[in-house]
Amino acid sequence: MKRIALKLVPLILPLVISACATLLNTTKQKVELTSNPIGAEVYINGEKTNKTTPCSVWVKRKVKRGPINAKNQYIYEFKKDGYVPYTYTDKADISSKIYLNLLFSIAAIPAFGIDFISGGAYYYDKEVVAPLQKEAGGYVVIRDTVVKKVYVNPDDSNRYEFKRLSDVDVDIPKNGIEHPYRFALIIGNEDYSSKQIDLNSEVNVDYARNDASAFKDYAINVLGIPETNIIFLLDATVGQMNQAIAKTNLIIKNAKGKAEVFVYYAGHGLPDEATREPYLIPVDISGKNAKEGIKLETLYAKLTEYPSKRVVVFLDACFSGGARNKGLVAARGVKVRPTETVLQGNIATLAAATGEQTALPYKDKYHGFFTYYLLKKLKETKGNITFKELASYLSEVVPLQSVLLNDKEQTPTLRMGVNQTEDIENWILVESN
Repeated sequence: MKRIALKLVPLILPLVISACATLLNTTKQKVELTSNPIGAEVYINGEKTNKTTPCSVWVKRKVKRGPINAKNQYIYEFKKDGYVPYTYTDKADISSKIYLNLLFSIAAIPAFGIDFISGGAYYYDKEVVAPLQKEAGGYVVIRDTVVKKVYVNPDDSNRYEFKRLSDVDVDIPKNGIEHPYRFALIIGNEDYSSKQIDLNSEVNVDYARNDASAFKDYAINVLGIPETNIIFLLDATVGQMNQAIAKTNLIIKNAKGKAEVFVYYAGHGLPDEATREPYLIPVDISGKNAKEGIKLETLYAKLTEYPSKRVVVFLDACFSGGARNKGLVAARGVKVRPTETVLQGNIATLAAATGEQTALPYKDKYHGFFTYYLLKKLKETKGNITFKELASYLSEVVPLQSVLLNDKEQTPTLRMGVNQTEDIENWILVESN
């Protein structure tokens, strides 16, 4: 028996030695956690750590899917009395060290498997910083700082910057008002390729982060939404989007019928191929698995579960499809007609396109086509326009300009909730003094 074992050593040893990521990384990683201000309680994947910032934790590189986290993903939550809880989601990336296996021999290729089984192939952020915001008006608001990572090496990162390159990005009117019961959920999902290893870079949604960033400026300056009442996410994961929707639902509940809620989304929309039901697609969800995204019907149900004055949803996305058609490099969809559900209550939606159409970018303006004209009208009118007038303007200008500039039809779609108790159509977004 000993002789057999000794004979196996030369075969097994190269595999073990060549599992470079496992040897160099080990199966755990140290993460430094801090907050501003310090003294925040730390939760990881929903579990209390009994630690407060600043602190360090050792996390396993290989993580099972849990009640709130995806596989090989950590969700850090920081809580401090008097401050808004801050959530940061870190999805594992593949360590470049696994490619050192190739330096040994072709026989060492199975070592790739060892690295993935042990978890040595994965790495996470070495440091997480939580910028805590003070609570305002008793309402809980998520405020995420989102970083686009360009993984040239594990320590490199590139922070997105809104450069304001379009005419609608500058000289934004300032109405100088604040409505304490106005709230906004704003999401711009652009960078899908960093999270989708099976998709090409063309599936990114051009200018979606610019769209969301500009809409946030208009929400504050024109619509009079206090910045502390805004949930703002760029390149949001499914966990972040679900948490933001849940927070918005609680805000509406606790506003006790007084809330005016604006929801803005720019990014991919996809239908489930079997049911044709439309979904919003977070950046960590593959186009092949639309049902793992945010079902549009579920979003609307959360927004109308409790009474509110009005909920207005702007969608610079189409729901006829997305990343599965490589020929549509600049478009945000492919040709599948999605189903539509009946909206209930004080809610209205304006979507960028109709049926099988696609939502296109306006490259010269660094925005989505729909968003550019939406912001343009808000700028011209300073928000002193009825919702019906805004919808009519977009329904007239977007189709014509899309044909002239893109050689494609794009017709915005207006949908109104039934059984409304408020006249949303004739509601003036910002009444002049």
